[in-house]
Amino acid sequence: MSVEKLPWESLEGPIYYAREMKPRKKWVQIGGWFLSAGLIIGGIMTPYRVLILFGILYVLTLVMKKDTVITERGLEIYYQMRITTHYDFWSWKEIVQVLREDQNHPQLVALHIGRGNRSKRLFFTRSDAKQIMVLARKKNPRAVVSEMPKPQNVKSRKK
Repeated sequence: MSVEKLPWESLEGPIYYAREMKPRKKWVQIGGWFLSAGLIIGGIMTPYRVLILFGILYVLTLVMKKDTVITERGLEIYYQMRITTHYDFWSWKEIVQVLREDQNHPQLVALHIGRGNRSKRLFFTRSDAKQIMVLARKKNPRAVVSEMPKPQNVKSRKK
């Protein structure tokens, strides 16, 4: 399989790559391969042929590559699968909110990026998150760009 050219490779401005908060552990990867093999074998050996389809779909998810970035144009997500690719793009005009949530991780913070009734939570380094918030204010002054409010301590009432 040839590696597809990413849609943002030709851009001049800054490109901020989202990070994974918890990458898949090795045993989860190996377990996924065993599960998909079990589904395919189960579909061959039993009358439930639909298991073959589920096994193949699971294999495709295991080999899928997802790249998520914030650019001068907006939020860009590119999925590369063995059989197809998919490009999802949210322009800055469509983005209505960028909320920063600090989860006490040493390097990463979460940014909640909202468009309409959809929201994505992505993780960036602290410095990248600060620069993304500045970029969001510049590109869409109408968007809500702020810190996520801390949850209030709610005391339960005993009846």
